[in-house]
Amino acid sequence: MLIIKSFLNPIARLGLLALIYITIFSGCASIIDKKSAEERIVPILEWNQDIYVEFLKQNMKKINAKYSTEYVSYEFIVDTDNGSTRIQNLIDSETVRPIIEKLGITLVDPDEKASKIFDYIQSEYSFRPDPGNWRTVEETIQAKKGDCKSLSLLLMSLLLAADFSVHAAISNGHMWVNVDRDNKSQVLEVDKDPYRNKVYSIPGFYENPLFKVFPDGTVKRKAF
Repeated sequence: MLIIKSFLNPIARLGLLALIYITIFSGCASIIDKKSAEERIVPILEWNQDIYVEFLKQNMKKINAKYSTEYVSYEFIVDTDNGSTRIQNLIDSETVRPIIEKLGITLVDPDEKASKIFDYIQSEYSFRPDPGNWRTVEETIQAKKGDCKSLSLLLMSLLLAADFSVHAAISNGHMWVNVDRDNKSQVLEVDKDPYRNKVYSIPGFYENPLFKVFPDGTVKRKAF
């Protein structure tokens, strides 16, 4: 673990952060795609929000300089307790169908349906760090907790079971869900932490993510 001490001056801090490929808060677990240096994570236990924001802006600039906004097919492989697998294999709309039935949203208005599913995640699950581990939807349901990727995969599975067009996004060491409707994409953020959400509100954070995860495959921004 890398700890940024308060006695480091701003220049030293930025120099130290520059040694990290990409950093994410201790509240969200590591997102590791072994093929992509941009998604190698070193959690910070003590962090200065202003310093992190500056680093994040620099990293976003670096990614935008390396990748176009055009996407190409990509095999996103993750490691689970049972071995390596495609990220799509962790999406599980069948396991969550009893939850959809329990929520009683089959004939509900689409906007209300999406809100009820999202509220279910927010009220029934705790956001907890899970560094380096990719959990199945069933494991997340049983544990009633998860990090950004576990809760995003659960939310994505629920929305798919409710007949929504949806994809997950991964960028800057974070994962979230997008609901696609009427040629627009609505961000659903599973992390409830107010301090981290201030960072996520940086202009451009949710735009043009490095990866988009669809039920039938993943795409990645094409390198120049």
